[in-house]
Amino acid sequence: MLPVITSFNARRLGVLFLTMCIAGFGLTTFSRASAPERAAAPAGTTIGSDITVDTTWTLAGSPYYVTKKEIQINPGVTLTIDPGVQVLLRDQGKIHIAGGASLIARGTPSQHIAFTQIDAYSRWKTINHYAGSTSYYRYVDFTIGGKDMAMLHYEGSGTHTLNNCTLDHSSKHGIYAHGSGLNLRIAGVSITHFGLYALAVDEGAAVHMTGSNVFHTGPKNGVSLNGATSALTITHSNVFVPNLGIYNQVPGSFCVNAQYNWWNDASGPAGGGGGVCGVGGNGGSGTILSTGVDWRNYLASPAPIVGIETTPVPSFTVSPDPSVAQPPGTTYTFNASISTDAEDYLSSLDFCWDWEDDGGGCDATTVVATHSYASGGLHTARLTVTDTDGMVGTLTQDIQAGYVPTATFTLTKTSWAQIEVDPSASSDVEDAPGDLLVRWDWEGDGVWDTGAYSVTDILTHAYDHIGRYWPTLSVEDTDGLVDTSSMAVDIIPPAATKVISGSGGTLTSVDGTVWVNVYTDTVAGTVISDGLVITHTPWITVPIGCSAVPGDFTYQGFTLAAESQADGQPIEQISGTYTITIAYDLDYYRDVLGLLVAENVLKLYRWSDADGEWVLVSFTVDSGQLVATTNSFGDFALVLEPHKVYLPLVCRSY
Repeated sequence: MLPVITSFNARRLGVLFLTMCIAGFGLTTFSRASAPERAAAPAGTTIGSDITVDTTWTLAGSPYYVTKKEIQINPGVTLTIDPGVQVLLRDQGKIHIAGGASLIARGTPSQHIAFTQIDAYSRWKTINHYAGSTSYYRYVDFTIGGKDMAMLHYEGSGTHTLNNCTLDHSSKHGIYAHGSGLNLRIAGVSITHFGLYALAVDEGAAVHMTGSNVFHTGPKNGVSLNGATSALTITHSNVFVPNLGIYNQVPGSFCVNAQYNWWNDASGPAGGGGGVCGVGGNGGSGTILSTGVDWRNYLASPAPIVGIETTPVPSFTVSPDPSVAQPPGTTYTFNASISTDAEDYLSSLDFCWDWEDDGGGCDATTVVATHSYASGGLHTARLTVTDTDGMVGTLTQDIQAGYVPTATFTLTKTSWAQIEVDPSASSDVEDAPGDLLVRWDWEGDGVWDTGAYSVTDILTHAYDHIGRYWPTLSVEDTDGLVDTSSMAVDIIPPAATKVISGSGGTLTSVDGTVWVNVYTDTVAGTVISDGLVITHTPWITVPIGCSAVPGDFTYQGFTLAAESQADGQPIEQISGTYTITIAYDLDYYRDVLGLLVAENVLKLYRWSDADGEWVLVSFTVDSGQLVATTNSFGDFALVLEPHKVYLPLVCRSY
C-alpha cells in the first residue's frame, strides 16, 4: 500500500489558496499553455478493428472514433498520427502496442494531438506499451482516462519518449512504468489531477524527467519509486502536491536524483535526504519529500516547461549532377525529402531555398523545387530547414553551370625520349582561345607538373626512363570549368647492334641502362673468331591482356638476339656464359610510380620456349645495378616480384 498523507502545514495551505485565487485557481507561473484550437475537421473515421498494417491517421480523417473496447497495434506495425488529429476512445477503451510495434504521434505547437473520451459520459482506460514496443509522443494531450492502472502504461523493454505533452484527469496513475530494459524520457510534460500518482516507477524501469510539471490541488502524492532495480531522475521541473512530492519506497537501495527543481517555495522542499543519498533533509516550506531523495540545488523560482528540441538535419539531392557543368538554362531539380528532424514530420518542416546563397530571402519554399541558372560559373544553393520549435538547420551545395571547354592536343615525338605537345586546338563556347589556361601532367599520375600556360604555348618534355606514359592536358575556362585529355606514349630507345670478335667486347643500349659483356674466357673461341653480332631491342611489358590504361605500371624488357657474322645464322645459345648488367632507379619506382619496392624484389626473367614459361635468371643486385649471367639469348624482362603473376601475359610494344 502506498501511504496517503492527509494533513499538511496550515500556513502552506493558506499560501496555496492565496496563490490559487491570484492565479485563477492554478499555478500559472509554471503551468503549460492550453492547447490551441484545432482546425475544423470532417465527420471523422471509425476504428473498430486492430491495426494490422502500417497506418497513418491524418487530419483529413479526424476525429478517429475508437469504438472497439480494445484495439491492438500488431507486432511489426507502425501507427503514425499526424498533427491536429483527435482520437476519441470509448468508455473503458484500451489501445495495446504489441512487442515490435510502434506508435508515433508528433503534434506541433499549433496543432496538438488529443487522446480523450468519446463522449461526456465515458472514461477510457489506458494505452499499454508492451515489452519490445516503441513510442514517441510530442504535443499530445491525454485527458479523461486512466481508468485501468494508468493513462500510459509502460511494461518491459523498449524506448519511449513523452515530449511537450499533457496528462490531465487520470482516474489512477498518470504514468506507470515497470520492467527490465524500459527507458522512458519525459520532457516538457505536465501531469495534473490524478487519482493515485502522477508517475509510478517500479522494478527495472529507468525514467528521466526534465522540464516538466507535477501538480495537484487535492491530497495526492506526486511521484513514486518502488523497486531496487529501477532508476528515477527528476530535474529542472516543478513538483507541487499537498502530500508527498516524491515517495522513495527503497531508500536503502536507491537515491532519487531530484536536484535543480522548484518545490513551490523559495526555501526548497521539506524533508528528503537520508537513505543511500548521503545528504540530510531540508527544512524548507515547499513540497514534502520522503527519505531517499536528493533535493539539493533547488530552484528559487519555477522552472520553465522545456521539451526536447533538436536542430533539423537538412539534406537534399540535385539532378542533374551538380558537379558536372551543364549549359546555362538547364533546369535543376532540388529534392529535400531526405531531410529529417527528431521531433517533426517532414510535412511539418518549413523549407527555404536561396539559389545564390546571397541572403536575399526564400526563392522557393517547397520540399521539391526547380531552378535554372542563366549564367555559367560556380553557383551555391542554400537550403534552410526550420522545425516547429523554431530550430534551424542549413546546408549548401555548389552547382557548376556553363559550357565545359574541350581539351585536345597533338603529340609529336621529336626523339625517342622527347615529346612536343600542342594544345592550340582546344576550345570553349564562351571564351576566346587566349582566355583559356592549360596545365600538363607528363606522367598521367594525377600530379600536375607545370604551372598555367596559354593554350597557344607549345611545350616539349623529355622522359628519363623507359616506359609507357599518359601525358595529360587540363584546360580551364574563365568560369573555372575544366576538361582534360590524355594519350599514351611509349618511351622506348631504338635497337643497338654490336659486333664482337677477337677478345670480346661490350654492347651498350642507346639509353645507357643495359650492358651486354662477352669475352673469350666465357665463350667458345670459334664464336668470337667468326664474329658475334648482338642486337639489343628494348620494349615494355604491359600486364594482363595487353590493355594499357592510365595508371598501369610498365616493366622494362628487351630482346637480345645473336647471329654469326660469317653467315648470319641465329645463335640461340653459347657453350659458355655472358654477362648482362642493368641499371635501375629505385627512387623512380618509389617517387614517380608510387611503388613500395626494395632491391630484393627486383628480378630478371627470360622466356624459355622449351619450358613454355618465364624462368628466373641467376643474378646479383648491388648499388643500383642488377648483374646476371646466362648462356641463352631471347626475351628478358626486369620485373617486380609482387607482379610475377603477370609474366605469362607479357605483351611486347615497339
